[in-house]
Amino acid sequence: MKIFLILVCVLLNSVTHADRLLDPMPRTMSAHEYNLPDLAGKKHKLSDLKGKFVLINFWATSCTICRAELTTLQDMYDQLRHDSEFEIVAIHAGDDLQGVEELLALSPVSYAMLMDMDLELGHWGIPTLPTTYLITPDGMFSYRALGTRVWNAPNMIDFMHQIFDDYHANKAN
Repeated sequence: MKIFLILVCVLLNSVTHADRLLDPMPRTMSAHEYNLPDLAGKKHKLSDLKGKFVLINFWATSCTICRAELTTLQDMYDQLRHDSEFEIVAIHAGDDLQGVEELLALSPVSYAMLMDMDLELGHWGIPTLPTTYLITPDGMFSYRALGTRVWNAPNMIDFMHQIFDDYHANKAN
């Protein structure tokens, strides 16, 4: 019974976050650099994406809601990738390379999929999976999402456009 109640609480927490947008973060902290391989072994760095908004999603194959969220992230990417200033990077926490490959064979994504096999990114302070950060083009943390979101929802897409517009308006001043 105790396990059932814990499971219900976890699921309710996930559902209550799904319709939320992003939580603002103080824009005083630079995002941490990473140097992680993709599924083919090629290394990628956050600094390679400087000048772009980067949505970084931390997830794991063991997290059911994380796996489901990858599809809505792909839909968001399809809607926003025409903007050359936006990228999505999904970082798998753990060494389940085979599980990631099997999942992507069923539901391919066109955004970057990186592997943190040794959990090197613990300094990002990830309290739960999924956790997602939006990094500004100048490399600063700007927004965060703890738990799942509906990334392809019209209000989320509109919110992202507003973030882009506000950033550029503030840079112009």
